[in-house]
Amino acid sequence: MSAYAGPPIIEHMTSELTNGSKLAKDSPEKEQSIVRKRRGGSRRACNECKQQKLRCDIVQALSSTCSRCKRLGIECKIEPTFKRISKRRRNAEMEREIAELRRRLADAENAQAAAFDTTASEELNNQSSEDVFYDPHSPPPSRAQSLAVSVDKRASPARPAPSEAILPNGLSSGDVWTLEDITLSKARVARLFEQYFQYYHPFLPLLDPTKEPEEYMSCCDLLAWTVICVSSRRCPFEPGLLVSLSGPFSRLLWSVVGSVPQNYHVVKALCLLCTWPLPTTSQKSDQTFMLSGLMMQIAMQLGLHRPVQPEEFTTFKMEVRGEELKDRLHTWVICNLVAQNVATGYGQPPGTIYDWALEPASLKNADYRLPEELKIRLRIEKFCDRVTRTLYNGRPDPTEFISVEKLMLVRVLESELREMELELGDNLSQINMIHLRAADLHLRCFVFLSSNARSDDLANLFMATTTFLGRVLELETSPGNLLAHATNYILQMIVSAAFALMKLLKSPFARQIDADHGRFLFNGAISSIRRISVVDNDRPVRLANVISQMWNAGHSNSSGEDALQLGIRSRMSMSHVYDTVWRWRRRFKQQPKTSDDSQAPAPNPQSAPGFIGPQPDPSLNDPTLMLSTNFNEAAFMHEASFSDVFDSLNWVFDGLPDTFMAPSVM
Repeated sequence: MSAYAGPPIIEHMTSELTNGSKLAKDSPEKEQSIVRKRRGGSRRACNECKQQKLRCDIVQALSSTCSRCKRLGIECKIEPTFKRISKRRRNAEMEREIAELRRRLADAENAQAAAFDTTASEELNNQSSEDVFYDPHSPPPSRAQSLAVSVDKRASPARPAPSEAILPNGLSSGDVWTLEDITLSKARVARLFEQYFQYYHPFLPLLDPTKEPEEYMSCCDLLAWTVICVSSRRCPFEPGLLVSLSGPFSRLLWSVVGSVPQNYHVVKALCLLCTWPLPTTSQKSDQTFMLSGLMMQIAMQLGLHRPVQPEEFTTFKMEVRGEELKDRLHTWVICNLVAQNVATGYGQPPGTIYDWALEPASLKNADYRLPEELKIRLRIEKFCDRVTRTLYNGRPDPTEFISVEKLMLVRVLESELREMELELGDNLSQINMIHLRAADLHLRCFVFLSSNARSDDLANLFMATTTFLGRVLELETSPGNLLAHATNYILQMIVSAAFALMKLLKSPFARQIDADHGRFLFNGAISSIRRISVVDNDRPVRLANVISQMWNAGHSNSSGEDALQLGIRSRMSMSHVYDTVWRWRRRFKQQPKTSDDSQAPAPNPQSAPGFIGPQPDPSLNDPTLMLSTNFNEAAFMHEASFSDVFDSLNWVFDGLPDTFMAPSVM
């Protein structure tokens, strides 16, 4: 039976297929109804779901809005005439439209630039000092606002502003430099660079004075604008420019630092910025120490510490020779000098690398001859590094400094200092002489870390302090008044000398020194700090106020027994600075000012008989007069005022160490 079952079944299936095809041809409406029934009935979709080719539930939901449009908050509608738009076609149309707009904008800019060059070339070349982009009588703008919009006062209304046609690297077609809302003409840029090389370059000979500003801008826009910022600190024909540049320049700085790979000219910009930081009102916002670390790390990432083998630090083959090789090596030398100054001035361990790359043999292989002034400066800073690593890197225990081993190390350093002074002689430049005297002060401050200072060490400290301050005051009478353009490191060492001198004058050792001469230089130190101030109420001004207030607060009641002892011992040669502030705050907090004390006149540090010197600083004699020039007395006396200036000691302000008991009076 199974053998004969196949043919009838196959014949039956064939006949059904033939009949079905005939039905489909004869009745297409019936076929569509069958297909529609098989797919589940009629389906509708809103315009948005059709465009995205997504399933739409507008029919199933039985509402005027599908679930997707309701979730996205978009209009849900159904249009019978709606057709999907191809994304590729839409993007192509947008690209063509953008290209056309760019072409029109470029044509308009070129026409405006040509008109501006024709009408303004002669005026820009003959621009006088009165033609400034900033109103010196206007109040300083807030940091949140766009700063210093430049306007050429003699421009006609029909002439376009210089910032309308900006080109790459911050240059514009009208021979102006533009950084956000800051615009400087080419003539003003040239004058600012001239100011920099005249007054700031002697302190840090990093850049080449023979190069034009445009060359620096083409190499690195951050470096060019850093020169502008440094020069505008005391530029007489650019009032308010430094304040206006602070916000835009800071944004440029961090955008450049945060990008990789870096250009080694960025390292130069960081060197200048660590030497002359942007003005701040507190140490909390001071970025110098952090930028110094970035400077060294970026320099090593670019292989500046191995200038002869830079290709070993890149992913591509590069060959550096000639002037570029010398420039890279020169930059590495300056990096170490700046890093050493920052570490010494902030009382922190140095991040310098004085290895074989800076030795004479390595320099000779690079065909580079270190300038004599820079060679002397490098030798001085290497000595400061040895002092730090020998005396201050160990545990700050006062018993260490009375040991025979520690005293032997001090004598070795003293011998090296005397030998260096004899070799260098008196033919040093003023700036190198100040750094040499600062190195001596850095060494002598070890006496404060000793529990029982010897008379000879105190005498050497007094000599180092007065000699350094004497050299600093000579800068004020030098051509160009270099003191007003001094570096942040020199400012910090002046503060260190002032605090050290005050401790000596308040101690029993004052009977063995020339106290009158010490008071004269102490007053000169405060005046010097004020001269270095750049803007109102910045850190130098506030430091000068703090020093004056501390002198007046403890002068009449000073016991002198513990004036040379430290409670803060972790800031190396700057420990006495932070310790003195801590002592004054503790004493003032324990003994608040009474009404009788507020009416009594403050003692005059220049009141000794036979004192000969310049007119004393009024702030030393009248705290009210001193404080009224910057901020009121109540605000100054508030605890937050001191934590703003010396915020790194906030941990001290919250509680006192158990191992040290501060006296009730200075």
